[in-house]
Amino acid sequence: MKNREWNLLGNKVGVGEKLQFIAHPYDENYDIPVTLINGINEGKTIVISAGIHSGEYPGVAACSILSEKIDPLKVNGRIIILHCINTSGFFAKHERFVPEDGGNMNDVFPGDKNGTLSKRLAAFLEENIINKADFIVDLHSGQGEQLLSTCIFFPSTGSEEVNKVSLEVAKITTINNLIASKAKSGFYSYATTKGVPAILLERGGLNRCDRKDYEAYIEDVYLILDYFKVLDKNEKNSPEVKFIWRKVEYMTSNYAGLWYTDIEPGMMLKKGALIGCVKDFFGNVLEEYRAVSDCRVMYNHIGLRIKKGGDIGAFGDLKHVEIID
Repeated sequence: MKNREWNLLGNKVGVGEKLQFIAHPYDENYDIPVTLINGINEGKTIVISAGIHSGEYPGVAACSILSEKIDPLKVNGRIIILHCINTSGFFAKHERFVPEDGGNMNDVFPGDKNGTLSKRLAAFLEENIINKADFIVDLHSGQGEQLLSTCIFFPSTGSEEVNKVSLEVAKITTINNLIASKAKSGFYSYATTKGVPAILLERGGLNRCDRKDYEAYIEDVYLILDYFKVLDKNEKNSPEVKFIWRKVEYMTSNYAGLWYTDIEPGMMLKKGALIGCVKDFFGNVLEEYRAVSDCRVMYNHIGLRIKKGGDIGAFGDLKHVEIID
């Protein structure tokens, strides 16, 4: 059936039209660049988001290119592109958090209209985006001092249908490592608690914006749009082996100090293998960290500086991995 005019965020988008503008959550002095694409025929509404963490750049670049290239006359359904959610952190060159209040937009849901800025942004997304979405694709990267294996997080604690759809979509991307997540307080993960299937993609890192990473994200998004019949992708990828990680150990530091490690993403570690150690400025070992099971390194901290409670890494348990070829 033919689509209809679309009203969202105070804007009207005609059938077969694209509208680009700056949204101001609750009319405050904060900018979120948005592209709305209203297709010719009815279909799913897909949300593509980036910049939840302000120093993770490939997703932001991918959103910019997608917003330029997608032809609304070839679209069924609707597409919402949130180019950069943490814009204040982006322009302040802040690595992750909203600088006004230190809030982590991947850990502040549910939102609060009367809360600090990050809580108000979360409330805005919940009220205006999540409840309009049929599926959410959230683009991330490794942190500034973090190396990672390209991976996708999909929900494992949502409804059976949400978990199923999210995993099926994760399987059709170019990414091979699929990690079951129990998170509930981030943008994509909170959406799953509201019945909206969603996935979080991780690619690149070190505050870099490499062409290979944002182009790969563009490919992934086109595959997802094709899956939902929102946009036809003529060339399909050949299926590849997928690894579904059902159990992942997330390790954090008990001390602030100097971090020393020789591991890299993708390495296989035996139970008890040394991951790294924290030392004080005088070279005294404060604590060693070892693998709690036979595992694969999914991502790990590589910077010298580490804070108390800072991420050391994530380690996929080899006894709880499914292989799909």
